[in-house]
Amino acid sequence: MLERELTPARIGTDTIADPAQQDASTDSNRALERALVRERALLLSPRSTEVEPNFVASHSSGDGGFRRTSFGPGVTVRLGLPRQWQIEGTLPYVFETIRSGTQSTHANGVGDLSVAASHQFIAEIDRLPSVIGSLSYQAATGRNTSYERRPLVALGGGFPSLQASVNAIKRVDPLVFFGSLSATRFQARDKGTARVQPGNIYGLRFGTALATAPATSLRAALSLNLLNKTRIDNAPVPTTNMNAFLELGGSAVLTPSTAIDILIAAGLTRDTPDFRLIVSVPTRF
Repeated sequence: MLERELTPARIGTDTIADPAQQDASTDSNRALERALVRERALLLSPRSTEVEPNFVASHSSGDGGFRRTSFGPGVTVRLGLPRQWQIEGTLPYVFETIRSGTQSTHANGVGDLSVAASHQFIAEIDRLPSVIGSLSYQAATGRNTSYERRPLVALGGGFPSLQASVNAIKRVDPLVFFGSLSATRFQARDKGTARVQPGNIYGLRFGTALATAPATSLRAALSLNLLNKTRIDNAPVPTTNMNAFLELGGSAVLTPSTAIDILIAAGLTRDTPDFRLIVSVPTRF
């Protein structure tokens, strides 16, 4: 109770009959819960809005002297809805430099717009974890020249996609364990004179978070993705079968309405980006 009094809360005013749900809502402004909202393992209370300016940087290297460095700002907006629903949208802006051998290209522009809807199907009670399902769509708004006879630009993925995921969390004080399963389906597109169908991606992610204090938290996670083969004119092409990330993050409440979250991800396989840094400052209204 003392922790909750010391940590200002900005939560919905709906009456919650279930004591467990009421307890979770009262804690919604603690750093741990703010981080879990970013993980889609916890939803905003009804009529709450969160605007999250963020900055993302990544670096990739590969065979033949290939190097790609990208960075840029973005914004995510989340809105809590009644009956345990939440919607969100994300739009990034990307600056990138790609070097392959002696050639180098520079580009910048809008990345891929994504929208998502999430719903809590099961509330955490006793031994039962909280379960949230999400459906998201990513539009190919970012320029991408992959599979085309022109200098490579990869401001976005290049193909529209639809992803379904299931997220679960279980609290075992002082830790919270979270995990997710996801499946991503890409839409085929014409690239030059060829029809390209990227392979589906099946993801598994699990980790744990620790509330080091009411206003701070730490977390670690392992993310694995299995990739089906890409097909060009219905013929399979050699592609990576799996990639993996090790993620370390932390969050802190700065003011009654604002927090900061930092996540660093390191690639564990050859064709995975070497590292990725995400700094976000979510603010609630």
